[in-house]
Amino acid sequence: MGDEYAILESIKKLVISGKYRVRIHAIRHMIEEGFNETNTIEALTGNSKIIENYPDDYRCLILGNFHFAEATTSPLHTVCDYSMPDLIDIVTAYIPQKPWWITPTKRGKSS
Repeated sequence: MGDEYAILESIKKLVISGKYRVRIHAIRHMIEEGFNETNTIEALTGNSKIIENYPDDYRCLILGNFHFAEATTSPLHTVCDYSMPDLIDIVTAYIPQKPWWITPTKRGKSS
């Protein structure tokens, strides 16, 4: 768990510093699901946590939340590639939905 904390803190620092790229798969989900880059950054840098880590690929799945409106939030999953020490790739981002996710942290049906 200590490693995941360090990974997440490193990702947050790089994202806050603007050292990230948003990949096309994430952009596609933004368009289809109605959220944007600002929402993604809010979810990553806020009260987020790594829910799956893929250390062999230098990637992780991060769960955070963003505001649709002042009193309305939504969970957001973001897959980040942290293989480069000074740059984060936001590989994809999506709102977890059934049947693939039962809850934002529990997987449902396989794709």
